[in-house]
Amino acid sequence: MNLSRKTAYLTTQLSGLEILVTDLQQELMNTSKTVNDKLSIAADWQVEQEQVSGQLTHRTNALKDSIATLQAELAEFVQQQPEDKLYSRAQKMVKLGADVDELMTECQLPRIEAEMLIAMHKKNNKPTS
Repeated sequence: MNLSRKTAYLTTQLSGLEILVTDLQQELMNTSKTVNDKLSIAADWQVEQEQVSGQLTHRTNALKDSIATLQAELAEFVQQQPEDKLYSRAQKMVKLGADVDELMTECQLPRIEAEMLIAMHKKNNKPTS
C-alpha cells in the first residue's frame, strides 16, 4: 500500500509539473511574441531613422554647397569693391576739379583712365545749346 500511495503522490506531482511546464511554455510563447513584435518595431524605427539621416545629410550637403557659393560670391564682391571705391572717389575728385596727375596719384589710376574720366565728366557737364 505504501507503494501505491507513493505512486499516487508521484502521479499528482507529475500532473502538477506538467501543468507548470504547460504554463511556462505558454509564457515563453507570449514572451517570444512580445520580443518579436518589439524587434519588428525597432527595425521599422531603424529604417525610418536611416531615411531621416539620409534626408538630413542631403540637406546638410545642399546647405554646404549654398554656403560655398555665397562665400565665393562674397569674395568676388569684396575683391571688386576696392576698385569700385577708387572709381567713385576719382569721379568725385573730377567733379571737384581734380586734374590727371591728382587722379593718378590719389586713386592709383593709369593716365589713360584718368584722362578718360575727365573727358567723360566734361562731356556730361557740357552745356547744351
